[in-house]
Amino acid sequence: MGTKSSAADAGAYEALDRLLYREWDPIGIYPLDGPDDEYRAYLPEFWQLVAGGADELAIAEYLGSVERERLCVETSFEHRLDISRKARALLAAWRMPVR
Repeated sequence: MGTKSSAADAGAYEALDRLLYREWDPIGIYPLDGPDDEYRAYLPEFWQLVAGGADELAIAEYLGSVERERLCVETSFEHRLDISRKARALLAAWRMPVR
């Protein structure tokens, strides 16, 4: 994520890590109480896409490429698009000013 970040970005980064583990989970380790760092290698690029303002389609395409090229499994496009939407919403929620 870089060396300096706001508390909101640090929280959002962790929230995206949990999203990948708990909801994207293409190999199904979360229900089996598998290692929570299983998808962490993909988090920096996922973060760059989401935080950089990439559209939902580009984020879903990245997840699909990870599934095909690195994990040798594939979820549905709809699932990846749902994760993309949730990721963008999570980031927006973390970056909202507190009143």
